[in-house]
Amino acid sequence: MNNRKPTATMRLRHNLLSAWRGVDNGPLIDLPTLKVGDLATQIMAKYGMANRVKLEDILAAWEEIVGTFLFKMTRPDAFERGVLTVRLMQPTAHHALSLEKVKILKRLQEKLPDAKIRDIRFRHG
Repeated sequence: MNNRKPTATMRLRHNLLSAWRGVDNGPLIDLPTLKVGDLATQIMAKYGMANRVKLEDILAAWEEIVGTFLFKMTRPDAFERGVLTVRLMQPTAHHALSLEKVKILKRLQEKLPDAKIRDIRFRHG
């Protein structure tokens, strides 16, 4: 433990917990209060989830790669096991993207190398 003095907030916390538990004031608990954000970061790093690409990153790259017009008719829906599933609103968008699938996949792989995207699948709906 470090040699710092307990703050007023720490004393108040200790007194409230002691009263709630129904025990006399014992030694002051001076453990630092952890924030959920700090714990979530540690847990994600521990289990190897910190380096995973988020769908938001793919969505941002998708808009840049396909352009505004096709972006309005399509949305990356899921990304599992290296396969990106894209939802399409119109069959014409499916045709246009099918013709350019290899180029789009290559640009996605260059833009997001950590994602390891190996295929794109298109679905209507």
